[in-house]
Amino acid sequence: MERLSLSVWLWARLLGDLRRRGERRRESGAFLLGRSAGGRGRVTTYLCYDDLDPDALKTGAITFHAKGYAALSQACREKALEVLADVHTHPGRWVEQSSIDRRNPMLPIVHHTALIVPCYGRASRWSLKGVGVYEYLGDFQWATHNCVGRPKRVSLSLW
Repeated sequence: MERLSLSVWLWARLLGDLRRRGERRRESGAFLLGRSAGGRGRVTTYLCYDDLDPDALKTGAITFHAKGYAALSQACREKALEVLADVHTHPGRWVEQSSIDRRNPMLPIVHHTALIVPCYGRASRWSLKGVGVYEYLGDFQWATHNCVGRPKRVSLSLW
């Protein structure tokens, strides 16, 4: 998938959920679900990590287990949706991938998109400015898509 879009309203709701679940003191995250066609994906909903795996946020860092992936697969089948990306928060304004992020993609599928939101989810509801956007290339290699002058991989829309 080359481009991914989601509504600003869904983004705002997601940020609120990430802030609340992280309690302003730990990382939180979600899978972005929707449908794709012709190299474009449209996010229509999301599933938070701790809804799929109740133990995912217990250590302060994200630890997602097999039972969570099983629940994710089942939810995708039931809703006839696919995972288009994942998102997680970092403390502070730093949105680069940590060595743990680079070595542990949530979905190690080539071209999968991962977003990193600063300040435990306290980011702009109206733009993706300051959000890290990364594309998995395989073999633990990533492309960075939040660089100035680079085509946008993820965008917000009104609807």
